[in-house]
Parts: sequence; structure tokens; C-alpha cells
Amino acid sequence: MATLVLEHSDTARADRLGFLLRDHGHRMRLVRPHHGEAVPGSLNDIDAIVVMGGPAAPTDDTLPWMAPELDLLAAAHAAQMPILGICLGCQLLARALGGEVERLPAPEIGFAPITLSPVGREDPLFAGVPWVHAQFHAHAWQVSKLPAGARLLASSAVTRVQAWSMGLRTFAVQYHPECRRATIEAIVAEETQTIRAAGTTAQDILRDLDRHWADYERTTDRFFESVALCLMPLDRRFAGIARDVHH
Repeated sequence: MATLVLEHSDTARADRLGFLLRDHGHRMRLVRPHHGEAVPGSLNDIDAIVVMGGPAAPTDDTLPWMAPELDLLAAAHAAQMPILGICLGCQLLARALGGEVERLPAPEIGFAPITLSPVGREDPLFAGVPWVHAQFHAHAWQVSKLPAGARLLASSAVTRVQAWSMGLRTFAVQYHPECRRATIEAIVAEETQTIRAAGTTAQDILRDLDRHWADYERTTDRFFESVALCLMPLDRRFAGIARDVHH
């Protein structure tokens, strides 16, 4: 059984999250739909899913991988399989489960604080994480309506839904906790128009990177350890939950 990692960008990859899951004994299965790799049509040989970010619009149903990925995520949630969505993955997961997404009036990019909700403060995945702490953001879309039964875990000044969960094993964050320094530097170099539209500058973001990196690395490492040990623990792998996904 493997942890399926769906990547939608050559820049926003699993990075530090992937390294930590590997170090905790996970066998990783990487699929890159934006390069034409097929989204699995069933949950066979999959026991956890990580859905990463990317530049695609979460409502672009012309993308050949969009419908299969939404179907897979809905089936995985129904099977109570551990799922973590990040950025675009957060939005796709919300769509798959009946939520809604919309474009922000202006992008959110750079370091900004998120605030845990009362529910988020009690969630095991955020144990040991400050109730207010800086995260790295790079998104032009947001979850505008959570799926029925979902719980809001964190917000920022720009984006109300920064983290949410549904049931015991489906979690999503809108920000980017996975980045290496080099990843953030690459995003800043690539997203010149987004940075301009957000009303900031590359110099400001890179200065904030130096200022926030140590705390960012520490808090996100703590979050990833909780993902590995609480959300996707190897000693609780589920047998016989494979379900065919009908597209």
C-alpha cells in the first residue's frame, strides 16, 4: 500500500512533507496529472492521499484530470482514507465533497499570519502550534463555502478558510506549509504578476522569508509530524477499503 501524492506543478511539490512521510516509512506513489500522468481510477494499493498545489483554476473542468481527481477524492473520503489537501488541493477537496470555491479579489502571496479557530486549537494536528503564526501563502482562489459538516480550523485576514477538516481523516490547508527556502524563492521568481496584483514586492517577500523562516520551519515540521503520526500512521493502515471509482 502507498501514499498517493498528486502534484500539479513543477514548483509546488511535496518537498518537506514528502521527505518527512518517507522518513516515517511511507511508500510514496507520485502522480503528476499536469504532465499527462493518469489519475488512478480506483483506490487499489492506496491507503492515503496528499493533494498538492499548482497554478490551475480549481473550476477548470476542461482539464482532462479534473473530473477523475474529484471522483477519486470523493471516493477516498467515503472510504475514510486519510487525505491532506494543500492550496489547490484544498480547493479541489472542497469541490469534491460539495463545497464551493471562488477567485479572490486580489491574490494572497507572501508571509502572513493565520489564526486557529476554537476548533482548530483543539485539533490534534495543530497540537503544539501557536494559535497565531506566520505561514507562506501563494493563491488567487479560496474555498468560499465549506462542504456540509466540515469544520473551520484556521483563517487569515485575506482568506477566511485557511484550514478545515471533515470527519476524522480529511484535512486541508490553503497555505503552503511544505516549502523549502528554494521553493519559496522559485515561486517569488515565477509569480511576478501575482505579486504585483497582491500589492507587494518580491523584495518584501524575500525579506519576510529571512525573518520568518526559522519559526515557519519549526511550526510546519510539527504539523507534518502530526500528519505522519496522527492522520496517516503506518500502524493503522486500512485493509480492504479499495473501491472502484466510476468516472
